[in-house]
Amino acid sequence: MTTTQQTQQQGIKVPSQALPSDGMSRFVRMGAWAAMVSGVALVVSMLLAWLVVPYERLGLTEAYLTSSYSVSSGLRLLGLVLLVWGLIGIYGPQSRAAGTFGLWTFVVAFLGTALAAGNTWAEVFVYPTLAQVAPDMLSGAGFGTEAAAYMSTGLSLSYPLFFLGLVLFGAATFWARVYPRWIAVLLIISVPVTMFLDPTAGTFQESIGPALWGFAVAAYGFYALRKARSTTSS
Repeated sequence: MTTTQQTQQQGIKVPSQALPSDGMSRFVRMGAWAAMVSGVALVVSMLLAWLVVPYERLGLTEAYLTSSYSVSSGLRLLGLVLLVWGLIGIYGPQSRAAGTFGLWTFVVAFLGTALAAGNTWAEVFVYPTLAQVAPDMLSGAGFGTEAAAYMSTGLSLSYPLFFLGLVLFGAATFWARVYPRWIAVLLIISVPVTMFLDPTAGTFQESIGPALWGFAVAAYGFYALRKARSTTSS
């Protein structure tokens, strides 16, 4: 009787304990897919910004009102939102090997990506709105008035944290040796390329850096998915 009761209790308790863990592990594994989609979306977004969005023909403010800009900026927003999830999928397989340093680099990259996603949301919704109702606030590649300068302060705070997170995360994955080291090197190199090449919207140089770290993120996701499949099969 006691054995039957124990069996019944185990039959009730084991699934209730296993389901949350199994659900979380699936969530982490699906993060690898999120990373791949994120990387591809970022690369395509920058190619559209360079080749399709008519910055040179219409100027910056008028280009914000085109459908091609909406698609390009929308893909960037999708890429950065998915990157928040993708970082979890990338970090999961290397969490043990990366140690405490890897944990904190993941935290910095996660927070920086969340802030960068907020900035990209502004590119999708705020910039086209300003182009319609207050085009004088958008001058050249920068901001003209005090109100716009206040918004520019947010950009100057968010993106440095995002780039710092990418560099640190790349360093952690380089030393952990869970993923191919060339991916970490590519991610790290993409940051100074993004920061120091010509940032003029629609130029080839402006597209190189983000396309590089987009490709690196997609590669991380690909190898994270391979590791998840090998672990499941074993």
